[in-house]
Amino acid sequence: MNNKKLIAYSLLAHINNTGSLVSGLLDIFIPVTKKALSELNKKGIYSGKNITEISKQINELFSLDIPIPVLRNILIKISKEVNTKDNNKFVIYNDNAFAIRNYTFDEFDNLLSEKEQQIKNIELLFKQFCEINKIEKKEYSSIFLFIEKNKNSIATYLNKPISSNHHDFSIEAQFVNFFRKIPEIYKVIQDLYLGAILSTYIEFSTEPIKQQIELLLDTNFIVSLIDLNTPESTNTCRQLIEIAKHNGYKLTVLKDTIEETQRLLLRRAEHFNESYLLKKINSEDIYNACDRRNLTKTDLENIADNLENKLASYGIFIIPHTEKYVNQAKYSKEYKKLQQYRNTKIAALHDAIAIYYVREKRNNKRYKAFEKVNCWFVNNAINSDYDDSGNSTILENGYQLEAIKVDTLINILWLSNPNINSKINSKDLINNGLTELIASTLNESLPKSSIIKELDDNIHKYAQDKLSDEQIVRVATRIANKQLINVEELNKIAKEDKEKFIKRLEEESKKQEIAEKNKLKKIEKFISALENEKEKVEREKEALNKKNQDIDKLTEELNESKQANIDKENKIRELKREKFIQNKIYRWRLKSWFEFFGSLLIAIIGIIMLLSVSGWDLKRAKETFLALKGNIIFSFVLSISGILFSAIVIKTLFNKYRNHSNIKAYIESIEMPDDFKPI
Repeated sequence: MNNKKLIAYSLLAHINNTGSLVSGLLDIFIPVTKKALSELNKKGIYSGKNITEISKQINELFSLDIPIPVLRNILIKISKEVNTKDNNKFVIYNDNAFAIRNYTFDEFDNLLSEKEQQIKNIELLFKQFCEINKIEKKEYSSIFLFIEKNKNSIATYLNKPISSNHHDFSIEAQFVNFFRKIPEIYKVIQDLYLGAILSTYIEFSTEPIKQQIELLLDTNFIVSLIDLNTPESTNTCRQLIEIAKHNGYKLTVLKDTIEETQRLLLRRAEHFNESYLLKKINSEDIYNACDRRNLTKTDLENIADNLENKLASYGIFIIPHTEKYVNQAKYSKEYKKLQQYRNTKIAALHDAIAIYYVREKRNNKRYKAFEKVNCWFVNNAINSDYDDSGNSTILENGYQLEAIKVDTLINILWLSNPNINSKINSKDLINNGLTELIASTLNESLPKSSIIKELDDNIHKYAQDKLSDEQIVRVATRIANKQLINVEELNKIAKEDKEKFIKRLEEESKKQEIAEKNKLKKIEKFISALENEKEKVEREKEALNKKNQDIDKLTEELNESKQANIDKENKIRELKREKFIQNKIYRWRLKSWFEFFGSLLIAIIGIIMLLSVSGWDLKRAKETFLALKGNIIFSFVLSISGILFSAIVIKTLFNKYRNHSNIKAYIESIEMPDDFKPI
């Protein structure tokens, strides 16, 4: 499987778990897009004609396909976040062209390397797990296909079907189930599971559901709702009930479903004391729930009798008249087809009735868009090529099915409705969904319940007093782990030879006992190696952190030293600038003093010439001056000279000493040499 996509899953889960996501799930994809922009910048790509170039980069890095309209919204968010008045790092234009300048994003670089290593470790662990269980596989990446299985179901209903691999994932389910006990490993698996779901939000453009919806509940949903399945399935079904109530969805159940559920419970009550294997093998069986809850035969009978009241307490409305749908279903091709997948004709008819009810509620219209469907037949069935209603899990010509699994419905609602998103805890979504995936996958690989029931009866008849509970549990374990496949052969032996049947069970029990001891040793060794590897990684990580801290310290010291040198150089340059400016001001003012003294010199020369002409007689000089002043030309020249001296020379000199704004303007106009400017 594509490791880039797996790394993307882990990263999306990390962002979801650690971010605030103020604007909703779209925020999860902002860091992914930022990383793509940063990579383009590193490659020397500073602009593009269309944002499809960014989309290709995202696909290259993470194998995620983000629709262009959605990508544009993400890019607009990024541009608003990173740009300032003085610096535009990323710009997107109206025609979808873009420009990038000096944009880097390395926030998740170390995390991405860590996630990549975690994924490699999961695959290696799965390979070792298979070796311990003596199972050979061509591709050990199938563990990731199993984790992604739920995404395929979501994709089907969002009209983006993924080619389904009809793979037996029982060993993968056993692996995940085993590592539930080791939080460090299980957390990685949980992140991959959540990330796969989150990726559908962007890849399949989930639309909000705005209309009112009716949910018609199936028998297996009812059984889970009243806590007669696994605790996780009960939580999931009750979660959907809460979502439905919060959003005003209508919850309904056919009277035929009530009757089928009551028949099932009473049938289980009738054989209550004869059943042992089923509750040990099938975690989703009613007997298993009874064992977990310490329920008795009488308790089951009481639950059946009070079923309608119990459902009413959840706000579920019973459809009392179904004759119309019964008549439609009896002669339908759906009923004929369903008989191939259901245990009895009654069960097949029940599901055909539900299909015709849903179709009528949809006004007998077919829809391709999930958000346009107003009624669903909700089940809690085991995943397979066909659901419990006999519907193919691949949409026919892209049209929506009538039935949907409860966890698939919740996942789509969680992705598509911001209102619902705030009501659902992603941890619950993972824990319930992943546990249910494990249980349903393991149960898929079991022999038919009728065969196990027959073996249970045979043990009860012929071997109950000969075998201990531990021996029977070991036989059940071998069946559950697919180590004992031919259960029908055991039933045949029971009919032919009681002693041989008991001996065979004892042999199988002994095989399991030996296998468990050997497996325990290998697993202990396996866990020990895992712990050692973990400690080694931690030591390396600690050493790397210390090295990084030392590098950071040295870098900081170097930066401080550089800054000190820069500060020192800037101080020198500042002194040079001040001296340069003072020199410029001195020269600037000196020019005006030359004008002032030049004017005075001309006036003094004129006075000396006047005295010389007057024979150095002041009285004659005065008379001569008055006579000259009477001359219109001399008077005009004298007036102009006086005006120029007072209005220009004196005023200029005054402004250069007393007018601070004038002085400041001059200083700002001075062109500073480059080696005087601050660094």
